[in-house]
Amino acid sequence: MRLFGSNTLRRRLIMITLFTTGLSLLLAGVALFVSQFLSLRDSIARDITIKADITGNQCTAALAFNVRQDAEEILGALRADPHIEYAAVFTAEGELFAAYRKEGETAPVVNELPGRGYRFGPHHLDVVHPIVLQGEETGSLFIRSDLRQLRALQVRFIAAAAFVLLASLLAAYLLISRLQNWVTRPVAELVRLTERIAGDRDFSRRAEVSGPEELCSLARGFNDMLQTIQERDRELATQRQDLERSVARLRQSTEELQEANRKLEALDKVKSDFISVVSHELRTPLTAIKAFIELLMMKHSMPAEKKTKLLRTVNDESDRLGRLINDLLDLTKIEAGTMSWRMKELSVQEVIQVSVDMLLPSARNKGLGLTVTVDPALPSFQGDRDRLVQVVTNILSNAIKFTDKGGEITVTAHEENEPVRQVVVAISDTGIGIPEEELDLIFDKFHRAGDLLTAKVEGTGLGLAIARQIVEYHGGRIWARSRHGAGSSFLFTIPLVRC
Repeated sequence: MRLFGSNTLRRRLIMITLFTTGLSLLLAGVALFVSQFLSLRDSIARDITIKADITGNQCTAALAFNVRQDAEEILGALRADPHIEYAAVFTAEGELFAAYRKEGETAPVVNELPGRGYRFGPHHLDVVHPIVLQGEETGSLFIRSDLRQLRALQVRFIAAAAFVLLASLLAAYLLISRLQNWVTRPVAELVRLTERIAGDRDFSRRAEVSGPEELCSLARGFNDMLQTIQERDRELATQRQDLERSVARLRQSTEELQEANRKLEALDKVKSDFISVVSHELRTPLTAIKAFIELLMMKHSMPAEKKTKLLRTVNDESDRLGRLINDLLDLTKIEAGTMSWRMKELSVQEVIQVSVDMLLPSARNKGLGLTVTVDPALPSFQGDRDRLVQVVTNILSNAIKFTDKGGEITVTAHEENEPVRQVVVAISDTGIGIPEEELDLIFDKFHRAGDLLTAKVEGTGLGLAIARQIVEYHGGRIWARSRHGAGSSFLFTIPLVRC
């Protein structure tokens, strides 16, 4: 089909979409028209049949007593229906007894009555109804009605269908013209990348993996191919260098010093290449981000608010990535046993106060109440101040995130002697709560509680996992109490050792 033989993927997508949309609308319109047409036709036939039944019953006496005038008056009442063109009463022998004819219409030639019931013609509906007196058929009533209602339906439906079809095709064209970039952009970028690689022979370039799954698979396959070519080039280069060195050693067996010097120069080159490659790999994403931001700033047609929003998003995502990296480093160090702990004498009041001072502005800005109650008689203990502050800060910041305006957050600390002498710190909120089935999972790495939480705020899913590692390193434990929609309480313990 020449229609789909366009030389660009974009045009083909548009034409296919318009074709399928138009065909679907056309088929649906035909089905709807047929349904409406048949329904209206049955309705007209039913209406005329009912009128024929009523009129026939009224004409029974006139026909029985051979009073033509009464029958004509009864038939004349049918002029109230503008679609009835002709009506006639026939005797049982088939002779015309009385008739009604709409003004401007000619009486039809009825040599013999058709069968009982109704029959549709090209332009009329004919109804024949028996006239029965005391169980005996004494005559028949013939009514002819025009079909202007059906023709009007056809005209209206065709006009409406044409309008809907054109409007739908226009809307589909505008929509697919915008959405097709989602499919064609990755393909176009892959084509441009292929042209650049063909020009500079730089097989270190990689295609961006984005778009539909099929295009992602294509990009991954293309990158794998580039990786294979790059490795083969590297192997060939290494083999060529080995061959050159072997030939050089055979030819210059007497020049040991010069050969050693050449090896040192080769090693220095390898080191320089390694540093250059590493620098390139680090600089490439930074350059891409910078170029993206500059491109946004140069888009004068883009509204300033949208530019600012996009730039803020880039900045926020960069901060989020940085926090994720820091969390991963902390978690890796703790699990590997390489974390540097600074154990010293601490008070619970000091640890809690640092976190509260840090997050109190956020709570106030959100309209939350924050209450701190610490037993002043709590003794000092040995611990890492910064890490314990990190635990309290993480739990308290989560409480602020997941508590709506007007909510309350409380921080308490008291001493318990069972099962050991320890301090218990509890941070409670009136927020959205956590499903009970997830309370045992929220301290796992990368786990975040439920769609209701993740739909509102972002997070790495590492904060509580790190908090558990820190608390357990101090010999305590951490757990949560919550009911979905009824707030949460996070508690952790630290064994007390008097200093």
